[in-house]
Amino acid sequence: MFRPDEELSMKIDQWIKDNTDAFVSDLRRLVAVPSVSQENEGGYPFGRNCAKVLDEAGAVAEKYGFTVENHEYYCGSLLVKGRLENPKRIGLFAHLDVVPLGEDWQYPPLGCTLKDGYLIGRGVGDNKGPGVCGLYALRFLKEQGIKLDNDVVLYLGLSEETGMSDIDYFCKTQKVPDFGLVTDTNFPVCYGEKGLMRAKIRHLAEGNLVGFHAGSVVNVIPSKAEAVVRGISQEEARKRMEKNRRITVEEDKEGVRITASGISRHAAFPEGSLNAVHVLAEALDASGILTGSSRDAVKALSVLTGDDYGHGAGIPFEDQESGKLTCIGSLARLEDGVLSVSFDIRYPVTVKGEDVEEAFRERVNGMGFSYEAGELSPPAYVPLSHPYIPLLSSICDYVQGKHYEPYTMGGGTYSRHLPAAIGFGPGVPDAPNPFGDGHGQGHQPDECVPLDMLLKGIKTYILSLVELDKVL
Repeated sequence: MFRPDEELSMKIDQWIKDNTDAFVSDLRRLVAVPSVSQENEGGYPFGRNCAKVLDEAGAVAEKYGFTVENHEYYCGSLLVKGRLENPKRIGLFAHLDVVPLGEDWQYPPLGCTLKDGYLIGRGVGDNKGPGVCGLYALRFLKEQGIKLDNDVVLYLGLSEETGMSDIDYFCKTQKVPDFGLVTDTNFPVCYGEKGLMRAKIRHLAEGNLVGFHAGSVVNVIPSKAEAVVRGISQEEARKRMEKNRRITVEEDKEGVRITASGISRHAAFPEGSLNAVHVLAEALDASGILTGSSRDAVKALSVLTGDDYGHGAGIPFEDQESGKLTCIGSLARLEDGVLSVSFDIRYPVTVKGEDVEEAFRERVNGMGFSYEAGELSPPAYVPLSHPYIPLLSSICDYVQGKHYEPYTMGGGTYSRHLPAAIGFGPGVPDAPNPFGDGHGQGHQPDECVPLDMLLKGIKTYILSLVELDKVL
């Protein structure tokens, strides 16, 4: 268990205080780049902006005497060599790509605004802020002359939000750390992540539905969904939907445009969200205005998205270790008379992905949809009995000044692509949110984190690297 060195602890506190302004300034440089991963854009595997943000991170690191190795713009890594002749390796893993900016921001999404103790901007929490925390942990060790016996590598990914092919490339081409800390979760320790399944379903949708559009990325619950229906007046459409406060109706050149509003959240954490796809499908179905096979497609979609835990989709799996499966129909498009919907499904750590896929396929086929399999990623799971878990948990408790319990989650991080890794902060489960529903969280407009939370993350990572170096 962890026994703090009070002199080192005080030295860390003072150093962080002296360098807080620099930390915010360095993070602001990264947040200013809209680094949404775009496949094979401009000759870069994840697009120009992801290449640019990696270059920016390299420039920030260079100020402090570090070199970020660029792995063909798939990712970057910063290696600090240990003193041993045959060292082991500790990894800190973060990513610099972000989800799309989205709409309805009250503050500039690329501004990294500091207000009332909060940093606001896309990526401050997910995951540029934690990446800079890792850099500053290494910077402290370097500037204080603290040399570790083992190597430490800081990994900076560029496609975490869009399939994680960046970490696959890294693992195939570089030495993988013996133990990894993935800085993309809450403290104290995330020792398990649900399995991830992606699928696309399609249904013939001929009739008077000529448009249906929702979502921008598969792992974000959409806050807006739109449909265009012809052959009905604006007045009649409004009358059919007048009791639904989340529906608006306006004229469109092809008929009427019907828009549904929801509450966005990360697809892995649907609590408190409202899927606009379901709001729209349910309203259209209840109105009775659709004709032909489009009526059947939307009715079925309303059922499939009727809850976030797979009951409507025929896959209500759960277990004691990680809780309920989550099932989100997040991307919807109507093209050439076919309605396609992409699903993000997170299944419990003790459940087989093949069983989930089989049950979901059977359910949607029975409702008239074709099924296209997507990603099927197994769960990540490190038993609570692992010796590093109590050590790291106790370090976290010391820095936070309170106790948090290790946990599992539905979110997918780099942990599931690494042979030995856990999620380790820098968030905390009870972090305050100054915004109301639909704002302030990761993947939401006005994404924000308390600055003090990130600063405590730096301290936790410093102490953890020192202690892991002793026992690795």
